[in-house]
Amino acid sequence: CLSKDMSLTEIAQRLDRNKSTISREISSHLVIKEGYNEGICTHRAKHFLCNSCPYRGPCHHEKRFYNFQEAQQTSHNLRSSSRIHTRLKPEDIKIIDNVLIEQVRNLKQSLHHAYVSNPILKEICCEKTIRRLIYNGFTKVKAHELRKFVVYSHSYEKPKEFQLRDISVLIGRQFSDYLKYCSKHKRENIVQYDSVIGKKTDEQVILTITFIKYEFQFGILISPSNPDDVVTKLRKLFRTLGTELTKKIFQINLADNGIEFSYFNKIETDDNGEFICRTFFTNPYKATDKPHCERYHEFFRYVIPKGKSLDFLTQDKVDWIFSQINSYVRKELNDQTPYDLVRRKYGQEFLDKIGIFRVEKKKVDLRQLV
Repeated sequence: CLSKDMSLTEIAQRLDRNKSTISREISSHLVIKEGYNEGICTHRAKHFLCNSCPYRGPCHHEKRFYNFQEAQQTSHNLRSSSRIHTRLKPEDIKIIDNVLIEQVRNLKQSLHHAYVSNPILKEICCEKTIRRLIYNGFTKVKAHELRKFVVYSHSYEKPKEFQLRDISVLIGRQFSDYLKYCSKHKRENIVQYDSVIGKKTDEQVILTITFIKYEFQFGILISPSNPDDVVTKLRKLFRTLGTELTKKIFQINLADNGIEFSYFNKIETDDNGEFICRTFFTNPYKATDKPHCERYHEFFRYVIPKGKSLDFLTQDKVDWIFSQINSYVRKELNDQTPYDLVRRKYGQEFLDKIGIFRVEKKKVDLRQLV
């Protein structure tokens, strides 16, 4: 219908749907491709789409398309993603995990034996539910650790490692938008975000926050692959700093497309809905879009090498590590430390609120902890 340049009324009559339903469907699954020329193309069709435009190839204006295949896939993912998560509470899953690790993994008992010998499991759920949790990857004990699992054939879908993201949040927040905004606001502070991971089985990772102009970096402990926790911890940080200081420091924020940053755009407003900062995303699978935070992770790896667990860390220990790192002299900063530069720019109060302190140059300790 769109390729034939039919109007919304004609499409609605053909599909026996309300005109407003067709309009909402197109608006919610609109794909926008940026162009070089400003303004609206004069050849755009009745409903402002470029699907049927014969000039869409050489045109350099902003293009708008509706792709029914992508819309159908998005709708399918939305329906299925809401059904793949367990309804059990996290604390209940933790209890199940502890029993499974102790009896199934360590003592090599069968799942049935572990279930019968622990009445607390019967209060939480049935044995079949626990087996399903194991098969779907919600527990630390994996399916192949069960007795006789490899003897029988199994057909089940593995949990998908991605979460459905509202693609509309990328509009105006792509890396190209970031470059344009930075070119017009050269004096604003740029903050880059990333996560440092220990072992895949760890229950916590570190969210690193980097001020690239000053080579300053600090970290916050978060739950792995948990976008809600990232937003919660950052909003807590902003509340601690206050609105005015947050607006002064966290002006331009850049994160990658990892699962943990799925809701990153939500930090643009505070708890009262007031706009406080701008957020942008890098191109997918392109670490070179934010090389500074990646580069400064090298100092953290002096203390905790790759592959070592981070579960032993507390927030105070993380603050201690980054205090050592930020007191380390940098040649490219004219033999100054990131700590001194940030203190001069934003004051001692900011550093005290984020838990970073000065370490004497002769006493900076970057020895390996584990």
